[in-house]
Amino acid sequence: MPSPTKLPDQRFRDLSAFGLGLMHRVARRLAPTRIRPLHITWLFLLDGLLAAWLIHRRQRRTDRLAALLLILKHLLDGLDGALARQQRPSRMGRYFDSIADFVVNVALFAAVAYRRGRRLRDWMLAAAALLIQLLQGSLYNFYYVLYRHHYAGERTSLPDERQARPYPWDPPRLTYLLQRLYLALYGWQDRFVARLDKWLAGTATPPLPSAAFMTALSTLGLGMQLALAALLTFFGRPAWLPHVLLGPYLLWSGLLLGWRALESRHFTKSD
Repeated sequence: MPSPTKLPDQRFRDLSAFGLGLMHRVARRLAPTRIRPLHITWLFLLDGLLAAWLIHRRQRRTDRLAALLLILKHLLDGLDGALARQQRPSRMGRYFDSIADFVVNVALFAAVAYRRGRRLRDWMLAAAALLIQLLQGSLYNFYYVLYRHHYAGERTSLPDERQARPYPWDPPRLTYLLQRLYLALYGWQDRFVARLDKWLAGTATPPLPSAAFMTALSTLGLGMQLALAALLTFFGRPAWLPHVLLGPYLLWSGLLLGWRALESRHFTKSD
């Protein structure tokens, strides 16, 4: 039976994967049915857009529903991947998943800017927070993909997506189109993080991060980002999200980068 998880065993504690153990069990139940991962991806896309629409309405009652929908989006986002590993992986689905994440993130920060007052400074603040959020997510995903490849885990995602080829069952033209769109949205981020890691490590071949670092880094994953947005929204403060991302969350990211530099250079010297 295919593994429902991205790693063959638990190499580190992924704080951003809360609730996904339940989704793995749901995926096992859905595997023999006609439900496909793409159906789940469409569902979480619609769920996330609905959450953003509710946030822009500025009503306390709808805020609480939006918060629950953001958590549901996270769970569905994990379910489509778990179901793909139970049935069969898909590069088309992998790209569509990331593009759907991007669309939901843009809608969420647009709703926050609308809620803050729709002034130019509100849109600029939301855009800056969106950029930081995307880079934080890409930072975590970059190291997680390296981890999975090193420990013979799931390999649908590649360190360099320009080298990816469709699986035999993927529609080649649509997969190529989604790959090009993915590279336009995320490719520059992946290349930036790869160069940043080499600079931090001071070598062209940086060592694999430690499990402790990966656990700390998982706080930058999309699951934790959605949990933060859901928490602020539940208490009627989604407009605070840009300040949290550009304040304490950005500071924490800087501390993690310092950790990575110290750890990788110490490993290189001891080796």
